[in-house]
Amino acid sequence: MTRSPRAAWRYDYVAAVPVLRRRTPWVVLLLLFVLTACTEQTRPAARSSTGPTPRPTPAASIPAPLPTPTDYRSVGNLEGSVFSCPRNSDADPYCSENLPAALMRTLHLPKIDLGAPCPTTPGHAVHTVGFGAFGLGNGPVFPGIVGGQLYPWSGGWFGFKTLWFVAPSYQGPVLIRGARIDGDGLVGFGENPLIGHLIIPPGPTVNEAADGYRTAPGGTYVAGPGCYAWQIDGLNFSDVIVFGVDMRVTNASG
Repeated sequence: MTRSPRAAWRYDYVAAVPVLRRRTPWVVLLLLFVLTACTEQTRPAARSSTGPTPRPTPAASIPAPLPTPTDYRSVGNLEGSVFSCPRNSDADPYCSENLPAALMRTLHLPKIDLGAPCPTTPGHAVHTVGFGAFGLGNGPVFPGIVGGQLYPWSGGWFGFKTLWFVAPSYQGPVLIRGARIDGDGLVGFGENPLIGHLIIPPGPTVNEAADGYRTAPGGTYVAGPGCYAWQIDGLNFSDVIVFGVDMRVTNASG
């Protein structure tokens, strides 16, 4: 990912919650809370989490909506770290196709009141041949939180590194969308905020591991703190994963 140089970060754990400290007199905190998974059949009611509740601070600016193409060739142009469709080549049969309509389900993200506890999704450590990450949810498609650093980007976005990975048991296409659920707010995807949803095609990905885990490296981008959710759609499943972002800037000098 290309971004302007920034000061070094240190990654610590405080009460089992990832906390980031920047080595300057200013401290930026990103808290990714992890509590209960929800599916299309079971939608979560708002309830208390074991971590702090994200503070309802409005975003300083509202990013413009990102493109959401659904034909694989256009998507590949925006997701080069996931897959690509060579020009004038039909080597990958899906490159001339569109995302299956079955994945374009209506969003069924939960809604909670501003300031209510964020019903976040639990996770667990995942170690494969090709990578290790803290994966949220029950799969077969997981967002892996790697490091947890939150970076400012142009256009009003803030992003943290996210490694999406697909268990070998599922080889079909995947559509991942997101939104803020305690107010209005967009979610972006990609190596930088380039696309408004993430698509993983059927078949191998660029960085597929030897044990068959397909991966989609990149980031998750939001406009500010709040309670957010991803909806993950496959051919035979639709899952929701809730995460909270608490981004606070405080004067830590002295």
